[in-house]
Amino acid sequence: MLIALLVVSGTSAVIYYGQYQTEASQNQRYVRELNTALASYRSLSGSFNSSISDYGRTLTLLSSAVANLNTSTPAYRNASVSLASLWSSYQQLSRLSGRRALVYSVHLLVDLGNGTRRWFNNTSIQPGWNGYVATLVLLKGNLEAAWYPQYGEHFVTAVDGVMQNSKASWFFWDYGGGNWNVAQTGADGLMVDNGTSIAWTLCGYDINYNPSCSP
Repeated sequence: MLIALLVVSGTSAVIYYGQYQTEASQNQRYVRELNTALASYRSLSGSFNSSISDYGRTLTLLSSAVANLNTSTPAYRNASVSLASLWSSYQQLSRLSGRRALVYSVHLLVDLGNGTRRWFNNTSIQPGWNGYVATLVLLKGNLEAAWYPQYGEHFVTAVDGVMQNSKASWFFWDYGGGNWNVAQTGADGLMVDNGTSIAWTLCGYDINYNPSCSP
């Protein structure tokens, strides 16, 4: 009886040892696979974050190019329409990467002069954009202007699909000191900071080109 028990115990031990060896081998394989996956993830994460940085630099270059092109050129029209979409995608990718893009929050008002007022509050822009590029992006390229390289400025003729006419023109404003003020420079000359409020109004003017309305 004792001999039989020893034989059974020995057989069980061999079986359990074999199962242990198999599981240990499988565990080692899982560990190797996990380490390989982690290495691949770190490599992909590094490439992804590098791509995000390159994306940001590309946006900066594209916005600078758009700011210095005549709006009648095909290159301008293609780039200006794409810029808003690219900016939106860049912010989404930045959130996915865990590295939130540095953005400024701005407020934009568009007053069409017919009682219609559109507010774009707490909208995100890329630091370094001027009032013209910020408006262009927020309106998804729906901005028309004549570019004067000798002055480094655009003369805006249409905002959000509404053209100026012989009786009304587009005026650019910034908010400061508790009041709206006609900007002392064109939109190209106003660098937009975090919390900046800007506005476009379509209204009449006197012989000195002073607007007859305000935001």
